[in-house]
Amino acid sequence: MKLISTLILTLIASFLIGQTIITNIVQPATGDSFYYKIDTASTGILLGNTGGNQSWDFSLLSSNINSSEVYRKSSEGSNSAAFPTADAVVIQGLTENYYKFYTNRIELLGTATRAGGLPIPGVGGANVFPKPVVTQKYPENYTDPLSYSVVNSINIPIAIIPDSILALLPLKPDSIRINFDTKFSKVADAWGTLKLPAKTWNVLREKRQTESTSTLDAFISKPFPIGWIDVTALASGIFTGFFGTTKTTSFAFVSNETKGLIASVNLDTLGNPTTVQFKPDDKVFVITENEFAINQIKIYPNPSKHEINIASINLDPGSYTLVVTDVYGKEIVRSNRFISNVANLKLDISNFLNGAYYMKLINNKGTEKASQAFVKF
Repeated sequence: MKLISTLILTLIASFLIGQTIITNIVQPATGDSFYYKIDTASTGILLGNTGGNQSWDFSLLSSNINSSEVYRKSSEGSNSAAFPTADAVVIQGLTENYYKFYTNRIELLGTATRAGGLPIPGVGGANVFPKPVVTQKYPENYTDPLSYSVVNSINIPIAIIPDSILALLPLKPDSIRINFDTKFSKVADAWGTLKLPAKTWNVLREKRQTESTSTLDAFISKPFPIGWIDVTALASGIFTGFFGTTKTTSFAFVSNETKGLIASVNLDTLGNPTTVQFKPDDKVFVITENEFAINQIKIYPNPSKHEINIASINLDPGSYTLVVTDVYGKEIVRSNRFISNVANLKLDISNFLNGAYYMKLINNKGTEKASQAFVKF
């Protein structure tokens, strides 16, 4: 019986150690740029099953279509004044998304239409959410869910609506607004390794589902002060196919080895892959100001019970601050260390609780130069 219990505990421990956990060391920061390729043929894509210790082979992906995601200073957004607490803005076409970063989550404060982005006077402006929505939590583990709902509205001045359309309405509105109600949900349904053309990554897979509904409101003040009313049913007859509900499903692959997505697979209504966005290189730990850096340290043995060695691969010699945090971002160790070209650092972890930890080295200018995860058992 004791042997069986020990075997079960060993299997559980092996499962937990191998499992990918996403922590705030890969949280985006202002200045980060993520570059991707998009494959529209979806060659050799098999999504496999849910569960742990999966293996996905996307090594046949290829593309000459580029995509990017840039976290700019919030002041670079044309509607930044409406989001004074935002840390960053991501601009996608005519839309600006404003974000706030915390150690354990990312919040979306609201969206905006870029001023001057449309050739229509009066259209644009900020849509500040009454309550920020959490778009990412840290740490993220296998089976963790997350969901949120947002409503974006675009006001359209009545002066730009053609008279031929206004003549079809029973009452003339003062203004019109288009609403986009989006419900988003995801769950980490699998973990394992993902092989891309440039590198094999340890990943957590998220099944993401989005339901978007577009509606039309009209503001009526004459001859009766009705206020805002939903006129979607009427508008659907005029603008065929524009209003309604669409549902999408995709699978996103994320890793604690680097920031940004590793890959994202879009599905059609039958569940078949249509397009794949993927990381085209083997760079890890993207840092701010659009620079890239390889992991510059190696921790061994990993996992470890009593002590770890920290080997410098190509860090400049000098004084560094060594910081260790747990998966919740709580600081466990902070000490000053000197790194040379030949010497390795040692850290006693015998008093640490069993679990995953993250270590980073910060130079004397306050810049994080390297980061790595390790497990205490």
